[in-house]
Amino acid sequence: MNSQAPAPKDIAADGPPLSLGGLGISAEQIATALSRIVTHAADPQRKRRAQELPLDGADQVWVRSMLDALPAPVYATDTDGFLTYFNQAAVTFAGREPVLGVDRWCVTERLYNPDGSPLKHENCPMALAIRENRAVRGAEAIAERPDGTRIPFAPFPTPIRAPSGRIVGAVNVLLDISARKRAEKEAAHLACHDALTGLPNRASFHTMLDQLIAARAGDEAPFALMRINVTGHTHISDMYGHATGDEALRAIAQRLKKAVGEKPLFHIASDTFALVLAKPPGRDGLRRFAETLRSAGTAGTGRVREAGSTIAIGCAFFPADGRDAPTLVANAAGALTRARRTTTDPLAFFDANEDLAARDRQLLKSQLRAAIGDGALRLHFQPQMAADGTAVAFEALVRWSHPTRGMIAPADFIPLAEDGGAIVEMSEWILRDACREAASWQNPLRVAVNLSPLHFRSGDLPGTVQAILEETGLAPDRLELEITEGVMIQDFEQAMSMLRKLRDVGVRIALDDFGTGYSSLSYLQAFPLSTLKIDRSFTDNLGRVEQSAAIIRSVVGLGHALGLEVAAEGVERQEQLDFLIAEGCDLVQGYFTGRPAPIDAYSRLTGRDGTQRDDAPGLRSA
Repeated sequence: MNSQAPAPKDIAADGPPLSLGGLGISAEQIATALSRIVTHAADPQRKRRAQELPLDGADQVWVRSMLDALPAPVYATDTDGFLTYFNQAAVTFAGREPVLGVDRWCVTERLYNPDGSPLKHENCPMALAIRENRAVRGAEAIAERPDGTRIPFAPFPTPIRAPSGRIVGAVNVLLDISARKRAEKEAAHLACHDALTGLPNRASFHTMLDQLIAARAGDEAPFALMRINVTGHTHISDMYGHATGDEALRAIAQRLKKAVGEKPLFHIASDTFALVLAKPPGRDGLRRFAETLRSAGTAGTGRVREAGSTIAIGCAFFPADGRDAPTLVANAAGALTRARRTTTDPLAFFDANEDLAARDRQLLKSQLRAAIGDGALRLHFQPQMAADGTAVAFEALVRWSHPTRGMIAPADFIPLAEDGGAIVEMSEWILRDACREAASWQNPLRVAVNLSPLHFRSGDLPGTVQAILEETGLAPDRLELEITEGVMIQDFEQAMSMLRKLRDVGVRIALDDFGTGYSSLSYLQAFPLSTLKIDRSFTDNLGRVEQSAAIIRSVVGLGHALGLEVAAEGVERQEQLDFLIAEGCDLVQGYFTGRPAPIDAYSRLTGRDGTQRDDAPGLRSA
């Protein structure tokens, strides 16, 4: 027997260890070791200890020491399931010493299936390993400890073979998987709960909403969806830091959770929660409930209170405001947008007329961003004429050809671009395309491009302009940038700095819509302007409002006194043109002298090859 016993290094080297929770030894290696000390003809009636097995002293001591050192319980059984070996960890695990040859592994402790039913020998992993002559992996069970606590464990049963290859039993290594189960439970919790507030998250919200809609599809019993926004939370983070902002949001979430009781509350965005009322009260009841939520949301003290955080709520009903989750969520969001505009009423109900229009506006914003890069935007050009009928410049005007809505007026989409943050990207596209076009003209006419005040607050505008001029090859003095007084009002010092840098680049600066804003004369003195543009409202009122003529006459005189060129917009009638020429206006622009059109309509003026089309829109000489 001693001659057949492997040296310790042979056992350790018996194949790559199968991971047993970091034990560093495989179940197969343990089975090999036990095959040396476990009799394959164990008599169930004999109570033999492991040390009584026929193994010589040195081998027995080494194998027993190795197995007793393992932190995991190890059992061996014969083919009938009666114990033939156990290590010290098994005694601790069971809370008593099993009896060899008498006890079966399944009754050594109180063992249970994951569903809580008793684990019987005939369906236990040990019996399966013997019956099918294979190692069994992936099973799980539950053991009840002596103190009554139950722990999950994973058995690793492996057949024990005699030297002849015949199966004489099985060895089982039990791994306590409590930590793994806790980690899995925590991971599952985190997957459906928000880490900051501990509330169910957006994924849980959409799952619950889909399930509720499916359950109500037959009877269509109404329920209410409320989107709750903590307005002012961004200011808390900005004023006191994100740590304070997070602390404030956690406190608000706890108070909201207490206020809603058992009703499902979800944290679905940084400062937004969702609440589902399966049995909503009437609108008056919902308004009272909304006041409760607002009180809970603003009940904080200290820095949270100082920052002016408050609650706004948008509400939509199933099925009246949406029969599917996306529609219902979008309509509640639309109502929330309206609720955030007022401080008097925390709750707004979905209103199809108002909220669908707002959603359509948001859709157009996203489509406009895409249009900037996919060729849906195009430039039209309107000539600016001198008193003698000579073309001096063209103003570049952007047009949007929508795939389903046709041409959308600039008055409709320019505010969308400014509100949605796309105006800077759009302005750069217009500027580049207009400069490229003007550089191709044989006649060195100027091109004028409008800039939004937002462009003066983002990036390096002078650097961008200079780069575009170099890229397109247009001479700087042929580019005129049109700005409004809003540029100056927002940040006088920054605007001054940028305009001076633009002047150094060599471009011209025109003050557009002069006379409609503050019209501070200090602007005319401080800023490096080239042109004053009289707003079309004064031109349109010529002959109808006496003061308009006086204003135009004054602006022309003021501009000339300051050495500026004066241009008038909105010229649509002969008498307007005659008055402006008589008053010495340098440039005129309007439908009467030339409508906005693709530049090909003005090929004669730009000096391109070919003749001007007969249908050139409204082109006239003075």
